[in-house]
Amino acid sequence: MITRSVMTNGKRCRLFEGRRQRRISRRRDEILKAAACVFATKGYAGSTIKEIAAQADIAEGTLYNYFDGKREILLAIVNASQAPLETMLQEVCELREREDVIALAEKIFDVLISQTPFTRTLMAEAWLDDVILQDVVMGRLQRIGQHLQAFITARIADGAFRPVDPVLTSWMVIGMFSAIVIPILRGHTPVPSPERRRALAEAAVDLLLDGIRVREG
Repeated sequence: MITRSVMTNGKRCRLFEGRRQRRISRRRDEILKAAACVFATKGYAGSTIKEIAAQADIAEGTLYNYFDGKREILLAIVNASQAPLETMLQEVCELREREDVIALAEKIFDVLISQTPFTRTLMAEAWLDDVILQDVVMGRLQRIGQHLQAFITARIADGAFRPVDPVLTSWMVIGMFSAIVIPILRGHTPVPSPERRRALAEAAVDLLLDGIRVREG
């Protein structure tokens, strides 16, 4: 009986802890979304913890149970926005078929556009803060570049791509995507429909593959 009671209590504790962690995660997500809205409206420097708490509909003191301050919130926004993208890019070296590359490019467009408030905040602060630019934005772009370089290097090795410079080519790909996405994030270009995103993905991939792949004959 004692053993069964101990096991039951242990199971209850694990269930309680699981629910508690899910509540914490949900609350953190709510705070990050609220902060992204406030940052997008007032800028990082012009925003206060009080305003973020009000947007999240919680007390200011409650917010400090989840984050130490604005800087930690901004970095958490960055981590939340880059995780899905990096997960997808880890698959890039396994891609062989043109359609698979297009599908990945399409998903990347979807993720970037769905995270517009987060990315807009990051872009605005990177323009004003060299530390954010170097440590956060450039670090993020370098990791993306490394995935692309590995993909290009692997395709050169198996004879699918001509012997181009993987580093230079990866930065050209990043630049191409940035030129498409930045006007959308800034609100100067309408958010493309799913059909338009597909067309953009096809155009970007065609430009990459037709530009550097080995020609038959």
